[in-house]
Amino acid sequence: MKTIAKILTVGVSLWLICIYVITLPRHRTILDLISPTPPPPHHTAHNVPRRPQPNHKPPLRAPAVAPPQNNDSESDLYRDPYRNVRYFLDTTVVKTFNEDRYIRYARHDPDPMKLNSFDQEKSDKIGSFREVTDSRHQSCHEHEPWVSLPATSVIFTFYNEARSALLRSITSVLKRTPPELLKDIVLVDDASTDANDAILLKGLSSKIKVLRNYKREGLVRSRIYGALNAEGPVITFLDSHVECNEEWIQPLLHQLTLKPRGIVSPVIDPIKAESLEYRIASSNIKGGFTWALHFTWVPLTDADNAARSSPADPIATPMIAGGLFSVEKEWFFRSGAYDENMDIWGGENFEISFKNWMCGGYLYIMPCSRVGHIFRKKHPYDFPDGNGATYSRNTRLVAEVWMDEYKELLFAKRVSSRYAQIGDVSKRKEIREKLNCHDFTWYLNNVYPELEVPNVKGVSISFNGYCLDSLDGDTDSPVGLYKCHGKGGNQRWVLDKNAIKQNDQCLTMIQRLLYLRTCNHGNQNQVWKYNRDSSTFYSSYNDVCLSVTNFKGKEVGGGHCDVSSWSVQDTD
Repeated sequence: MKTIAKILTVGVSLWLICIYVITLPRHRTILDLISPTPPPPHHTAHNVPRRPQPNHKPPLRAPAVAPPQNNDSESDLYRDPYRNVRYFLDTTVVKTFNEDRYIRYARHDPDPMKLNSFDQEKSDKIGSFREVTDSRHQSCHEHEPWVSLPATSVIFTFYNEARSALLRSITSVLKRTPPELLKDIVLVDDASTDANDAILLKGLSSKIKVLRNYKREGLVRSRIYGALNAEGPVITFLDSHVECNEEWIQPLLHQLTLKPRGIVSPVIDPIKAESLEYRIASSNIKGGFTWALHFTWVPLTDADNAARSSPADPIATPMIAGGLFSVEKEWFFRSGAYDENMDIWGGENFEISFKNWMCGGYLYIMPCSRVGHIFRKKHPYDFPDGNGATYSRNTRLVAEVWMDEYKELLFAKRVSSRYAQIGDVSKRKEIREKLNCHDFTWYLNNVYPELEVPNVKGVSISFNGYCLDSLDGDTDSPVGLYKCHGKGGNQRWVLDKNAIKQNDQCLTMIQRLLYLRTCNHGNQNQVWKYNRDSSTFYSSYNDVCLSVTNFKGKEVGGGHCDVSSWSVQDTD
């Protein structure tokens, strides 16, 4: 009987072991790296940690990360209400990494440009690492030894990134960052199709940790989650298609030790999307913007050059591109982190740039720090609400909190932003009060004085109770008259530097008729000089005045200057 009992015991044990092995999650072993069977294309249901079920449905947006008072403890400053609600920390153990298999079993398309808006086939051939030209100025090599630098956490957020590009980004950090300066690397997977895109990379280094969002959250919220899990006193945000150059991190960390409460950015060397060629960018430019809140690179002014004694000196910049920068973790959260009400991508660099300058910080570009970045001509991913609508909403969030009355400049250029639904912004406005921030006029006068500030005061232009009206707004239809209604819209005009504007279009004379056309400073048919005494608008190029050519037909055009006098009234 004892023999039979032993046989039964061993049999049951073997049966239980078999059941355990069969149900063991695949990504919790290294079998998918060494087995001839490809890894699963998706993160299957049985190996995704279950999302906790709260007693109530969580809000559509994560609760705001409000900046605490100056006497808050570190635990309050870095409180994390999101873990296991919006994202989870992946605990998979991956001890080895197989580069060939990792790249081979990535998503591919016959068109190598389709999935990522850069040539994935060329990226795959480059692999995990390559030597690139040291693009720094010679003066960058003439520095004292780097001493007493803090360690940084490097944070990558991504959604369906090409595996080879993501791998190369991380490898360039590991190989070109002194180990003592790299605390950890935080990968935030924004609900990519295949969770193994991030999980398998843990085999590269024990310093890599992976967070995965339960659903798509976008860049802003993903970066907040990454920052909350960063262990270094400095956090460095990088895009997921970059290549760090030699001694890229030391100048950034050194500047933050000299002058805390700032944001420092590398010079961004362009990597061509079609050829993956690494090119060298000029270090004589800084970040700027248009009033439609489009980021742009602008040349340094005479004052900028006078403030620097060497090509290695920092460049004060009104705006950062937003993808790559370092900041002290404590200052990042104390100053309100990001506005997480922003969706997907776009506008966050304006918010963090305005906030840092206006609230006692600074923005510097460090010429001796170089990071290559693949510049794509279009986004390879979808925006749930559409690209334009998302950007209009995000930029309105910036304008309402930080731009004061100058928000009208945005609304004049980007009309859709005026009507975008943004909800309550009182929490973000409290940040300005708590940090005793300057107003936007101070920013323009002290940070970006060369930026031209156009007039945006709206007026109506009327004749005998009928207003100049763009009517249906069709560029093929002439401007005419319509009964004044006092509601702005098609009857709201801006008189700005001898131009009569509506949004980004100017009143243009074409064969004695008036049309709206894109404003062009060189177009003399758009020049109108307003004479307040005679209430006339004169076109010197055509030697005519804005006139009612057919009152019954509500037609306007060019005519004699003694025919029509116009009433100009404020509408705003």
